[in-house]
Amino acid sequence: MNDTPPDQPDPPRRPGTAPDGGPYNPPPSTGTAAALAEMRRLRDEVAQLRTAVAGGEGSGELRALVQDLAARHTELASAVSEGLAPELGALRQFTTEELARQRQQLNEVLQALSRERNPPVDWPQLTAAQARHQWAVLARWIAEVLVPWYEVTREELPDCWALHRPVVIELSWLRSAHVQAYAPTSPPHVAGEWHQRWRPGVIARLAQVIDRRLCRPGEHLVPQGESRGGQPVPPRSGERLIPPSQQLAEARHWQENYVAAVQADLQWRTQQEEATTAENR
Repeated sequence: MNDTPPDQPDPPRRPGTAPDGGPYNPPPSTGTAAALAEMRRLRDEVAQLRTAVAGGEGSGELRALVQDLAARHTELASAVSEGLAPELGALRQFTTEELARQRQQLNEVLQALSRERNPPVDWPQLTAAQARHQWAVLARWIAEVLVPWYEVTREELPDCWALHRPVVIELSWLRSAHVQAYAPTSPPHVAGEWHQRWRPGVIARLAQVIDRRLCRPGEHLVPQGESRGGQPVPPRSGERLIPPSQQLAEARHWQENYVAAVQADLQWRTQQEEATTAENR
């Protein structure tokens, strides 16, 4: 049984390209090709005659013949150069345009890759200015995406999340992973992995990082014996009264702690930068 696959037709070639995909260099015209061949033949004859003269085998007539052939070769080379000038000019123009087109395509690819760059945030290394920006990015994502779309409760995301550095880092990389999962070039299974693995994993991790014996809705680092029980937030119009732990972790619940966390963090980073500057003086 013959397992040799049938011959496949060559893929269509884009106009202006060679079979290997590179720039197409058109061959010289028939007249120019003939002139080039004649020029090469005369060049070889002149070389042979010059060798003979140099070896003492020629006479005055031979030297004259060599000079005549050399002059003819020079005239023919000049004529060929003039004939090739338009073709070389066209080839140079084509090459220039092709390089410009390829350079533009490369720039477009690089710009697309730059737009899709989504590195995780290295919080310990941020400057105060960088941290201010990243705090705002994270808070907006939590308030506009994570909580309302995934219905994260105050039990899952305590009001004091911003006051716990490990929680900030966990939520930050979860946000980066979410952005990457829904990038235009990401395959569908990346989003599925975010839903089934990363989001549940981070929610479970928050329960480990934040001690619920000390932190609960409306309270931060308050022992259970001193807890006020967390008074329910009055419901909005048309909403029913539900326990605080089951309420959505909306920004109104954690805004105060968030502002305090940001101020403390930026103050600490500014002090670190000032100390480093003083040491380098």
